[in-house]
Amino acid sequence: MVTLSESNKKQPAENEVAKYTMGVTVRLTGVEAHRIRRYEEAGLLKPQRTEAGQRLYSDSEIALIREIAALERQGANLEGIRIILAMRRAEKEPKRKQP
Repeated sequence: MVTLSESNKKQPAENEVAKYTMGVTVRLTGVEAHRIRRYEEAGLLKPQRTEAGQRLYSDSEIALIREIAALERQGANLEGIRIILAMRRAEKEPKRKQP
């Protein structure tokens, strides 16, 4: 039985549902597990975890891992990648009208 409070909770978008294990993520992205863990340690992504601690990645995190790896291949270090990603996020946000 679903309670009223449970039904009112915001459901994540389909691309935000964490569903891929590390092994599947490695296959989907072509990025080795130790590199993905390094991205997490650097704070570039934060996968959800199961109760047992297993990492689970969403479609949007798969895309982010691919983007980070591409930037790394182009010579950016992890701190540079953090700045680039922040700038890209700012570009995507709607512009606010200034009073």
